Amino acid sequence: MGISNNSIIKSLNSFFVLRNNDLGDVLVATPLLKGLKKAFPESKVSIGVGDWARPLLENNPHVNEVISCNAPWHNKQNCRFPANSPKTFLEGLLYVLHSKESRYISAKKFTHGIDVLGSRQGSWLMRKSNIQNRFGVKGYAGGDKWCTKFIDFKEERKVAEAGLEFLNLINTEVDIDPRPTIFLTKNEVTEAEAVWGERSEGKKRIVLAPGGGFPEKCWGDKNFTELTNFLLKNENYKICIIGCNKDEKRISANDSSQLTNLCGKLNLRQSAAMVSLSDFVICNSSLCMHLAGAFRIPSLTLLGEWYDSAELHQKQWGYPETTVKGKELKALRNQTCMVPEAYELILQGLEQTNLQN
Repeated sequence: MGISNNSIIKSLNSFFVLRNNDLGDVLVATPLLKGLKKAFPESKVSIGVGDWARPLLENNPHVNEVISCNAPWHNKQNCRFPANSPKTFLEGLLYVLHSKESRYISAKKFTHGIDVLGSRQGSWLMRKSNIQNRFGVKGYAGGDKWCTKFIDFKEERKVAEAGLEFLNLINTEVDIDPRPTIFLTKNEVTEAEAVWGERSEGKKRIVLAPGGGFPEKCWGDKNFTELTNFLLKNENYKICIIGCNKDEKRISANDSSQLTNLCGKLNLRQSAAMVSLSDFVICNSSLCMHLAGAFRIPSLTLLGEWYDSAELHQKQWGYPETTVKGKELKALRNQTCMVPEAYELILQGLEQTNLQN
């Protein structure tokens, strides 16, 4: 039996997905990776991310290679200047033209490149790498004029769903759930179970993640502290606080055997495992929101002063199990969520889990 030309073309494809952005952004790109691998199972799928995000992609069966791409634009880790500043453009251009990472990407000779965020610098990188089929985004951060095809930026579209739109540009249709995935090992889950301790009937495991990228985008340490002390009044709650070293002292809670502060003691994957075994997650708009979404854990995302619309944030980043609360200026709600309201929402969410179980 002969091999069709279409099969030959599919087997020769090699995809470079650029997502040198923050942790949640990378996790939300995983449905696209799955879609590419499902549509082109014989192809090579690589993703370029900052080293800070590599652990999120470990054991992912839809990725052939994770490429270090510590590009200095559109992230909080090594972007030193505002996104549209001349200094950022210059640093990006120098990275594209002279970095070892850029040369490595060029040497791979990818047939297709997808800049999920859609930026000038991302388009420059794909063009410098001689990628013939370059896909980007029009209407967000530029770069579409250097692309062969692009999707349109739509503010009210879910970011994961927008990523899957790139599949249409490659003339393929596959049914993919726009939900992020992280592939934990059995040992990682077992270790997390040991940290949580024995699960008792009626007891609820709650993850608190008070950290975030920018203070103005966060609900606030004082609010998280007050909320935590509310929760500690219920002896049926086991609470774990997760985050990095600088998050350790954000919550000044009353001493309690119910509370474990693990900030700075867990890596990304260990944190993900803790979330996977929890009953409820409370966080800022951060990675933890997407980890909860990945494992279908009910969560409450509390927005800071910077955000004007919780409803819009829900549309862009939320999941069916997510509740997002914050200001809603079009509804004349000009303040962030109050602590008593957040507490009531948590009680409602936990009650819902009781009904489901």
